[in-house]
Amino acid sequence: MKTCFTILSCCSVFLSCEQVVDFDYQTEQKICLNCVLNPDSTVSLDLYYTRTLDETGEFEPVSEATIEFFEDGEPWGTANHVSKGNYILDKKPLPGKTYAVKCNTPGNLPLTGRTTVQEKPNVSYVVQSKERYEGWREMDKSTQFYKLMVDYQLNDQTGNDYYWNYILFWYDAWEKYNFSSSLVYISPYIDDFNRVIEADSKYGFYYEYYARLTDTGIDGGVLEFSKDMSTKIIDVFFNADEHYDKYMKSSVQQKMIDDESLSFKEPVQIYSNIENGTGIFGSASFTYLSFRNE
Repeated sequence: MKTCFTILSCCSVFLSCEQVVDFDYQTEQKICLNCVLNPDSTVSLDLYYTRTLDETGEFEPVSEATIEFFEDGEPWGTANHVSKGNYILDKKPLPGKTYAVKCNTPGNLPLTGRTTVQEKPNVSYVVQSKERYEGWREMDKSTQFYKLMVDYQLNDQTGNDYYWNYILFWYDAWEKYNFSSSLVYISPYIDDFNRVIEADSKYGFYYEYYARLTDTGIDGGVLEFSKDMSTKIIDVFFNADEHYDKYMKSSVQQKMIDDESLSFKEPVQIYSNIENGTGIFGSASFTYLSFRNE
C-alpha cells in the first residue's frame, strides 16, 4: 500500500513550490524473537511476525517453531509452546554462563542469538537520615511511611557491566507496587541520555523511566552516590548484558520521542541481536532493596 503527503517549501517571498513524496510501507515480513534471561526465573520466549507501519491490531503469533537452547555450547533444553506465540523452558540460567538460542520455523532461515548472563549488582547502603511522612493517606492505617536519605555503594565487578536502576512505589496494603516513571538523584556515574530538564524537580532535572549507571573508568571499583528514598519504595538495580543494555537504551529513547509527540522527530532504530530476524535475546540479573524495616 502506498500513501503520500505534501511538503510545502518557500522558494522566495513571492514564490512557493509543491513536491509530492511517495512512501511504500510494504517491507519483508520477519519473525520477532524476544527473550530476556533472568537467573531468578524460568525461561520465557515470545515469537511473533512483524507488521508494516500502516497495520494495526494484534501481532500474529508464531506457533509452529522448534526452539533449542544451548549453555556454553552444549544442548540445554527445548522450549514448549504454551500459548499464542509464547514458549517456556522450565530451567533457570546461571550467572557467568553463555547461552544461545536457535529457532527453526517452516520456510524460514533459523533465528539465532547469544547472551552471557551477568552477576547480580552487589549493592549495599546506609540510611543517613529518617523523617516521618506527614499527611500520607495510607490504605493500611497501621502502616507509617518515612522519608530517607540513603548512601549507596555499588561494588563493581571486573569486566564490562551495564547497571540500570528504577523504583517501585508501594500503594496498597496487599504489597502491590507501581512502576515509577522518573528518578531524581545526582551521581557522576549516570548516563544522561534520558535526562529531562524540569524546574520543579529537586535538582532541576529528572531521569525518564530509568537511571543507567556506567562503570567507565572505575572498572572493579566502587560507585558511591546518595538518594532520597522512602520506606514505601523498593529500589531495583539490574545488571544487563551488552545486548539487553543497547536494546533498553534505544527503547527508552524511542519511548521518550513517542511521549513528546514531535511530528518531525527522527525515530530511533531499536537495537536487535537476532540473526535472520529481529528482536532481542539478552539477559539481566536483579537486586531488590526494600526499606520497609528501616
